[in-house]
Amino acid sequence: MTSYWVRPARPADRKAVTELARRVRREFHLAVRGAEVPGGGGSVDLMWVVEAGRGQIVGCCGVREGTNGTWELHSLYLAPDWRGFGLGRSLVEQAMRSAQGAGALALSCSVPAEYAEATALLRGLGFVEQAGDGTHLGFTRALGQVS
Repeated sequence: MTSYWVRPARPADRKAVTELARRVRREFHLAVRGAEVPGGGGSVDLMWVVEAGRGQIVGCCGVREGTNGTWELHSLYLAPDWRGFGLGRSLVEQAMRSAQGAGALALSCSVPAEYAEATALLRGLGFVEQAGDGTHLGFTRALGQVS
């Protein structure tokens, strides 16, 4: 395995992040819809990437502000060869720290049921399963308390 680091996404990463999301969605035979591709229409301020070797983007994770203090973990993608090394955990932990630092009280997400590795990761990080829609599982994790 080559060296890697988790860093904030930059506007120049948008194309690589979009392609990564499309590859992972195709891997699981899921439709690629523009709204589900990270960085497709918004800021990259609260998005992180895993950069490997010579600038290759092999993972990404993003959050956005929601309502009533609950933020949304809207994306988490890792290239197949980079799974199982703790990179997904690092990305989600970074997202939780940053969202909490920005005032989030909770983090929620919706994950396609086919993403067994992602659901196991979220459960391992303390996310609690909520009602889903049949094809997606919902998860929420409290981040802090009102003082």
